[in-house]
Amino acid sequence: MRKLKMMLCVMILPLVVVGCASEQSVQPCVKPPAPPAWMMQPAPDLLTPLNGIISPSESESQPATE
Repeated sequence: MRKLKMMLCVMILPLVVVGCASEQSVQPCVKPPAPPAWMMQPAPDLLTPLNGIISPSESESQPATE
């Protein structure tokens, strides 16, 4: 049993040493480009033109009378 533990230690120790000694391959962080100018502008008002196109007529806007 003691020989087995010693053999495991001898086999694992080089892996640990090599793992700690090797340099990590980390790629440098690249800063993303600035967003385009059209994305920074305020959103257009789409409701005003739609209200002019889609509007209830006078007969539909008044309550129905019986």
